[in-house]
Amino acid sequence: MKLFFATIVCCCLFLISVPAGEKAAFPVLKGPYLGQKPPGMTPEIFAPGIVSTEKGWEAAVSFSPDGREFYFSKRETHEGMENRILFMEMKNGAWTRPAPAPFARDIIEYEAFVSPDGNRVFFNSDRPRPVVADAKGEIWYAERGAGGWGEAKYLTTRINKGWVMFVTAAANHTLYFTAGYDRKFGIYRSEFAGGEYQDPEHLPMEVNYLRGAHPFIAPDESYLIFDAQPEGMGKSQLFVSFRKDGKWTKAVRFGPAVNATLTESIANVSPDGKYLFFGRNNDIYWVDAGVIGELRSAAEEDR
Repeated sequence: MKLFFATIVCCCLFLISVPAGEKAAFPVLKGPYLGQKPPGMTPEIFAPGIVSTEKGWEAAVSFSPDGREFYFSKRETHEGMENRILFMEMKNGAWTRPAPAPFARDIIEYEAFVSPDGNRVFFNSDRPRPVVADAKGEIWYAERGAGGWGEAKYLTTRINKGWVMFVTAAANHTLYFTAGYDRKFGIYRSEFAGGEYQDPEHLPMEVNYLRGAHPFIAPDESYLIFDAQPEGMGKSQLFVSFRKDGKWTKAVRFGPAVNATLTESIANVSPDGKYLFFGRNNDIYWVDAGVIGELRSAAEEDR
């Protein structure tokens, strides 16, 4: 009987010692891609209950080139705009619990993209803009140093001169992004030359006939994936255009396996080129990147 009461007392003391609302133990995640089983040619939800949650909104993934850091955008509910940038990293062979990204602030920030060389990360932020006349956009970036990510800086006003969002970068540092300059909306490109970004150019109608958004550029600029709503607002689908000899094919839409719900958006391809990630119904999905190559012939025939 004494042993019974002693056990009860110990259990009560343990419960008292656990702070109210403390999160459940985080699972041990080992291996590439948070230890998740890779998908085939049919998209699957990515890291359910860990990254993709039932009540939250998650989107806009980006891995570091070595695959040991993972960034994504999140808000606690499907509605609203209180987006934050979270990250996970592999430490001592296991992935850490999602936490605020080192370069991020506790304000509205979202859609981080790590450059192919891993030395810069671009993202949208509600930080106060610098006091210059043409500072209108909200794109910031941080650079990686010996001690990790440095303090974020405002991207050049050559790009932040109007409404602009969602930047991705090619291996040669050329940037692709969504923008509206002088009421001309769509996907733009800014080359990097002489140590600075050049004036943005509006991509040709082969791409911009859809007035798409959230462009992901392949590191070698051989293809561009973006989302658009040709069937009306609220019906987002993924498209791809291929680039050959400096010219873009007319963008073609992914098939019904990818565009299954008309909520598909914000694509990114893993640094090793193996998997396509995208948003669907407030969660993150992934699929074998072979679905991209399947569309190349159709796009080139339609040129």
